[in-house]
Parts: sequence; structure tokens; C-alpha cells
Amino acid sequence: MRKKREKSPATGMEVFKTYKQRGEWVELLFMTRAAKRGYVVSKPWGDSARYDVGIEQDGRIKRVQVKGTDYREGDGYTCNLANGKLREYTVEEVDYFAIYVLREDVWYIFPAKRLVGQGSVTVRPHSEESEHERYREAWELLDTRKRPAGRVTKATADTVPRKRKKPNQNGIGGDPMP
Repeated sequence: MRKKREKSPATGMEVFKTYKQRGEWVELLFMTRAAKRGYVVSKPWGDSARYDVGIEQDGRIKRVQVKGTDYREGDGYTCNLANGKLREYTVEEVDYFAIYVLREDVWYIFPAKRLVGQGSVTVRPHSEESEHERYREAWELLDTRKRPAGRVTKATADTVPRKRKKPNQNGIGGDPMP
């Protein structure tokens, strides 16, 4: 018979003996959820890589640093962004942060450039006005084949088809064609 993992009486969450065990569990959870969404996932061998999980797409690897938090602060949860030796990550080492809020069972997917340089980040799963709301369950950010909706860059603005003008009697452009 399998022994049940101990649960906290206060939260009902699983209790881990060490933060390392909990971190490993959060990484497995991330890999499982990413694989369910069709991403190809890989795990670097050992503990020497600066990222936890690789997401492969079109022959390229996106480096994801996975973090978990249950540290409640006010109306949000704060997550430390440094490693165990309190060294902050850089965009040369990590492409994305995936932050799991254990008590809420919710993921935040951030581009690394959004968080690099901050020692921590506070997310607020119950606030739709939160500055980080757009990153809640934002798994599509990991997919470079999909363009984020509603964003027009100079590169895409220059390629938007324009209506051709219908020539007038003199053969010179006039009114736009329907």
C-alpha cells in the first residue's frame, strides 16, 4: 500500500521535507503541464544549468527558470527570483520565468527581460487589475509561432496590406478600391 504524503492542516497542501523537494515537484508539474499543451520539454542534466527546463520548438530551446511560491503578502504572493545562492538571473541565462502559486494552482509565465534585475515579484491571482495579470496562465508566450494579439510592431505595420487606389479617368490613383 502506498503511503500518503502529509498535508498541511491549515492549507491542505502537500508538505515537503525540503524546499529542494518542493522545487523539484514544481518543475515536474511545469513539465507535465507544458507537455499537455503540446510543447516538447527537456530537463538539463544535474544542477549546474542556470535554467530548469528547456522548451524546444522549431529546433530552438527556450530556457525556463521554474519557481514556486506560497508566501502570502497582503493580497498577493511574493516569489524570490534569485537562486539558492542569492545570485540573480540574467537574460543571457534564462528566457522565461514560470512562477507557480501553490495555494491557488495558477501559473505565471513571464519573459525574463520583464523580471531580470528584480529580486522578487508579487503576483495577485485574485486581482484582474494587477500589473502582472497578462502573464497569468500565459502559456502562449512560449510559442513563437503565435503572434500575441493586439500588438503591432513597426515590422508588422509595414507589411499590412493597404487598399489599392482605383485609377481615375487619367490613370492616376484616386478613390480606394472596395
